[in-house]
Formats: sequence, C-alpha cells, structure tokens
Amino acid sequence: MIKRLFLSERAMLTAIIINAVVIFALYFPTLRNNEWLLAIDHAFILFFLIEVIVKLIVLKPKAYFRGNWNRFDFIIVMGSLPVFLEGLFPIPEATGLLILLRLFRLVRLVRFLRFIPNIEHVMTGLGRAIKASVFVLVALVFLNFMLAILTCHFYADIAPEYFGNPLVSIYSIFQLFTLEGWNEIPAAIVQTTDSAFTIGMTRFYFAIVVILGGIFGMSLANAVFIDEMMMDNNEELEKKVDALTDEIRMLRETLSQK
Repeated sequence: MIKRLFLSERAMLTAIIINAVVIFALYFPTLRNNEWLLAIDHAFILFFLIEVIVKLIVLKPKAYFRGNWNRFDFIIVMGSLPVFLEGLFPIPEATGLLILLRLFRLVRLVRFLRFIPNIEHVMTGLGRAIKASVFVLVALVFLNFMLAILTCHFYADIAPEYFGNPLVSIYSIFQLFTLEGWNEIPAAIVQTTDSAFTIGMTRFYFAIVVILGGIFGMSLANAVFIDEMMMDNNEELEKKVDALTDEIRMLRETLSQK
C-alpha cells in the first residue's frame, strides 16, 4: 500500500499541489510564522524524502539515477532538507540563511514541471531554440551596448535619469527595444529644448533605435525562437508527407505492373 502510494504519479502530483497551496499561504504576512502551516510544510518535506527512499529501494539506486526526472527530484528534495533548520533553530529575519531556506521551499514547486504533458518535447525544443537564438541575442546585446554608449554621449546631461551613465543607458535602450517607453523617453528629452533641429534629430534618432532594436531585432529573435520550438511539429509533418509519398509511389508501381 505504501509503495503504491509513493510510486503513484497522481498521488505525487496531488501532494505537490497541496504543498504549493501551503507555501502560497505562508507568504501572507499574517500567516508567515503560522506553526500549523510550517508543520505541514515540514511534513511534506518528509513525505517527499520518503518517496525518494521508497523509489531507491524498489528501483535500486542504479536504475533510479538512470532517469533524468528521478535525478531532478532527488536534487530538489535534498536541497529542501535545510528548511528544517527554520523550525529547529531561531533564525533572525535579516539573515541570508532564512532567505536561502525560503528559496529552497519555493524550488520544490519546480517538481510540478515533470507532470506537464510532453514536457520532454517542450524542453528539447526550448534547448534547441536557445541554441539557434544565441547569435541573434548576441547581436542584440552588442547593438544595445553600442547604442547605449552613443546615446549616453549625446544625452547624458540632457536626460540623466535615462542616460546618465552607461548602465542606466543600457537599461533605457533595452526598454526601447521592448517598445516600452518609446514615446515617453524622447518626449522627456524634447521638453528640455526649444531648438527645432534638436527636436527633429532626437525624434529621428529614437525612431531609428526603435526600428532597429524593437521591430527588426526583437522580431527576428522571436521568429527564430518560435521556428525552432515548432521544429518537432514540422519534422512529424515531414515524416507523414514522406510516408504518403512512398505509398503513392508504391501504388503507381502496382498499377503500372497491371
């Protein structure tokens, strides 16, 4: 009965969902130090630890660690064990250890990923998409860096809140790439001058920045990423087309022999 419980994917999914609700409740200020919720949270750590032990006994260590998801679960559960320190020892709120313990508590929720249908295909597509997008992302980073320095040179004194130093400028240019603040930032600069030439050049310059980074750059990155993510569907469609082509060829050969 116990083995069946801990080997049941449905039971583990239910436990993760309930644990997520408990963790969610613990982040309300009035419930943050609730003894009952903390006890339930610690009980779930024991529950998942017993799950690991049962699977190690049933599957044997070699077979258990051969599975990617089993290794993932093992790391998450082992990483959650320090949360017990929060209940055994008084830890000041300001210490980094308490923050670390609470982060471990949140990381446990990542286990929910393994129950997403076709998650292996999603993760494979995600990895492939990231690899394919690397050069586009590097080009965008370089463009951001170059435009940030250029904009900082011309507008550091005019709009220091946006381009006062290279780091602030990089963030502001990234905002323009994402089309956030594409109107507010130039408007803030235009308001500081009465020169028609400066106003016109400022609007023209930031229009170029938005077009290069926001429209062309980000759109290209999204297109490459989505295309690679959808590659599995395209491969499956290509296989079906190839199979249909072979069937048509065989049918033609059969008809020609008659």
